Amino acid sequence: MLLSLSRRFIFVANLKSASSAIEIALSEYAEIRLTQTHFGKHDTLSAISRKFHWTKKHVPPEQFFIFGVLRQPVDFVLSLYNSHTLEAFNNQAQSSRGISFDDFWNGWCSTSWQAAPQCARFKDEHGHLRMTHLVDYDHLEAEFPRICRRIGVEATLSRANASPKMLRRRDLSPEQIAAIMERYSGDYELLKNRPHALGNAAPEIGEVPRAY
Repeated sequence: MLLSLSRRFIFVANLKSASSAIEIALSEYAEIRLTQTHFGKHDTLSAISRKFHWTKKHVPPEQFFIFGVLRQPVDFVLSLYNSHTLEAFNNQAQSSRGISFDDFWNGWCSTSWQAAPQCARFKDEHGHLRMTHLVDYDHLEAEFPRICRRIGVEATLSRANASPKMLRRRDLSPEQIAAIMERYSGDYELLKNRPHALGNAAPEIGEVPRAY
């Protein structure tokens, strides 16, 4: 999570959606930087609204450019599974090393806050803040330079905290994909109707999305 009073932007960090890469790129421009999970790296917009309600004394809420990245749900869940095969999770309950996707999906994903639908992350139950722009992860490389121009900074993205490619979409059955689509129906709806404030949100010709 990044919050800049001087540049008037807030970055709401989703999981497995290039948050580390964006934080590295923009941290120098933010007065408040929460880049570790236990300190609030992945705070929801509602949590940010509650914790930093005092910022309205300095910047009216409507003047913040508030953005985040929303990932296609099947890719989101696969990235969670793949990332938890890393050695750092060995001997921990959330490790997915050596277990089937079904066990991961029906076990850890059904109880962990990390696997909750992404759409809830971008809502403020207190009504103080509202998302200005949501990036479709597949369009991140095209849209990030436009975001930088919008907030008046110069920055580039580099690869950070990428998940290993252990399991891919083609490895999932139609039934598994259907189950993901049902649980994350709100994410698909938000992807279709995402707020955006950068004009044409589609990639320009010649711009190819890449993983971060």
